[in-house]
Amino acid sequence: EVLGTYGYASTSLAGNIGFDAIAVALLGQSSPIGTLVAAVLFGALQAGGRSMQANTDVPVDLIIVLRALIVMFVAAPLLVKAMFRVKSQVTSQGQTFRGWGG
Repeated sequence: EVLGTYGYASTSLAGNIGFDAIAVALLGQSSPIGTLVAAVLFGALQAGGRSMQANTDVPVDLIIVLRALIVMFVAAPLLVKAMFRVKSQVTSQGQTFRGWGG
């Protein structure tokens, strides 16, 4: 909105832009291509939710819940690893270096 429609930050600027940006970066795994795909997905969900609310009796809250579920399922593997400290298995059991004693 700042760069496109108005050219300045208005008082009607959406307050959830920061959350959407974090969710898009998380979903895209901070890669440029992934972030672009995630941004298109979130934009389509937001525009589709508004259109669906205007044309039918489906509440826009359904789209918000869907976006939250997408973020939750993408973040779930990272949270499980952090909570349970799942370590990757070591492929080889070898000595990598030697000390002063030889």
